[in-house]
Amino acid sequence: MTYKLIMTPYLTSRSGQCGFDAGVVIAKRFKAHLDVVHMRRRLSVPASGYYPIAETYIEENFDALMASEKQLASDLKHLFKDQCVKQSIDILEAANHTDDKGATASWSDLTANYLYDLAARARITDLICMARPGADMPGNEIDLITEIIFQSGRPTLIVGDDAMTKFPETIAVAWNGGREAARALDAALPILKQAQQVFVTTIGKPAWACEPSEKAVAYLRLHGINALCSHPQLKKHEKAEAVFLEHAKEREAELIVMGAYSHSRWREVVLGGFTRHMLRNSDIPLLMAH
Repeated sequence: MTYKLIMTPYLTSRSGQCGFDAGVVIAKRFKAHLDVVHMRRRLSVPASGYYPIAETYIEENFDALMASEKQLASDLKHLFKDQCVKQSIDILEAANHTDDKGATASWSDLTANYLYDLAARARITDLICMARPGADMPGNEIDLITEIIFQSGRPTLIVGDDAMTKFPETIAVAWNGGREAARALDAALPILKQAQQVFVTTIGKPAWACEPSEKAVAYLRLHGINALCSHPQLKKHEKAEAVFLEHAKEREAELIVMGAYSHSRWREVVLGGFTRHMLRNSDIPLLMAH
């Protein structure tokens, strides 16, 4: 198992650059192709009659909005080309990629509903690289990441402003014995095999009838991975997500592997949840799978 096709959404200059830089690190290690995708908003002038304020705004400013979308796409394509030159990445179509070319990349500029259509496109890829929610991302950035994790069925690597400047050597795996954690573990195997040290970390006790972290470690060792268990103590009134994140920092982890949304997505939204806490607060890159 390896990564050969990596999708990176380009929505803004900051988020596109973060995702691209992380994708390059992974692509260079696995001689993979980067599918860089920009999606313009699908705008339409509504029919006559009563319609909401948002549609009225689109109708009155349609030409300006279209021009803005065109300019953004042009600016981001120039940024993409500059980054490829900087990173010594050849630009070519995925169909023309071969391992002897090393890491390669292609640019796609589509008009679509990015909240849903990005997830659909991502279903045929090995890994998605995205930026952590930031000030310049669309207002529903958490919804976008959530939709991609849920609807694509593919592992998603989420990085912050510092991006991922080098391949991670120390990795923390969040393990609760659940199926999401198991899927994340499997999805991360290509990266875990390249790491120097992997810590499989359980906060508290696994759920009933779930395998403990020791079994996960034994599984990883069969794959030739240098893995160890860790069991940080959860004190009264402490939250598991905060304890796990602090433990990962103490271990100097350069990547966190975890399942996303072990509970109902709506329950996670209401209660906060492990996943949302990590998306909002982790400076360490996250590899998530659902």
